Amino acid sequence: MRNYKKPFEFVRLLAKASKYYGIDIIYCHPSQVDTTEGKISGKILLNNRWESITVPIPEYIDLNAYCYKYKETIDYLKKKSTLSSPRRFGSKESVYKKLIDDGQFAKIVPPTLLINSENDFRLLIEDYNKVILKPKKGHKGQGIYKINIVEDNYHVTQDCEEKIFNQSEMESFLQKQIIPNNYLGQKYVESTTSNGDPFDCRIRLEKNGEGKWEVVVYLVRIGSGNKVVSNVSQGGSVNKLLPFIKYNYPDNWNEIKEQIDYIAENLPEKIEQLFNKKTSFLGIDLGIDKGGSVYLFEVNSAPGVEFGEGELANIKSDYYNYILKNKKLSKN
Repeated sequence: MRNYKKPFEFVRLLAKASKYYGIDIIYCHPSQVDTTEGKISGKILLNNRWESITVPIPEYIDLNAYCYKYKETIDYLKKKSTLSSPRRFGSKESVYKKLIDDGQFAKIVPPTLLINSENDFRLLIEDYNKVILKPKKGHKGQGIYKINIVEDNYHVTQDCEEKIFNQSEMESFLQKQIIPNNYLGQKYVESTTSNGDPFDCRIRLEKNGEGKWEVVVYLVRIGSGNKVVSNVSQGGSVNKLLPFIKYNYPDNWNEIKEQIDYIAENLPEKIEQLFNKKTSFLGIDLGIDKGGSVYLFEVNSAPGVEFGEGELANIKSDYYNYILKNKKLSKN
C-alpha cells in the first residue's frame, strides 16, 4: 500500500520474488479500502500484466508512513490486519533526544537545538560559528539552510544560492522563515568530498527471512552542485560506500567502516526499543567529518526503493514468508 495510484516498477519485481513462496502481492492505494465490506481493491500481477482484483482485508499490509494521512482508513486496518510500520518514530528532535538520554549512540548525535527565538539561534551560532537549520519535519532535504558568520555578516546558503545578511536582516529572516516554521538548529558537520560537494551515507535496512535486521545496501549520496544537502532527488550522484571511504579517508577508512557497521547492527533495534514501536524497514543517514568521525543525520521511517532493488525484493519477500509462517504457527 502506497500513495501512488499505480504500481511502480519495483512492485513488479517484488511480486515476482514473492511468487516463489506462493505469496500474491496486491498493490493498492489507501482510498481503495472498503471499510463497509471489509475488502481492498487493487492490482495483481498475472502473466506479467497488472489486473484489477478485490480481496478481503489481508493478514499483513506493507505500507509506509505517508499512508497514515488517511487516518480513518489506517485506524480501521489496524484492527483488521498487521501493518508493517508505524506512522513514524518521532520528530528529528525526539529521536536525537532519546538517543542522547539513552547514551549508547549519544556521541554520534550532532548538538541540536529547537529554534524558538533569536536567542536560541545566537547561542548555537556563537558556540559553533557554522550551523545547519532544518525543518523539524523535513522531507528530501528541502528547506535546509547552512549559516556561518564572516566578519560580522551572516552567510546564508540554500541549495546553490548564497545570501549575505547583516544583523538586522538576519533577525528578520529568523522571525519570518525560521521561528514560525519549527526549525532545528544543528552544529554543521562538514561531510564533504575533496571537491566540496556535500555527501551522506545511507544505510538501507529491511527485516529478513528470520525476522532480523539486514543491510540491503550501503550508499554514499553526493549532492553535486549543491552546497548544503546531498539528497539525490535534488541532483547528484550515488557511490558504493567502501571505495568512497577508501579514496576519501585513506588513513582511517577501516575505523570509519567499523563505526558504520556497528550503527547498522545496533541502531535499528535501539530505535524500536526506545519508541516501543516495530517496523520492517529503515533508512539511516550518516555524515562523516574531515577527521573521520561519524554523525547521525536522520532516521528515515519511509525510505525509498530506488537503489538495490533486486536485493530489496529478495529480502522483502523472505520477510513476507517469515510473517506468513509465524501467523500460521500462532493460529495453530
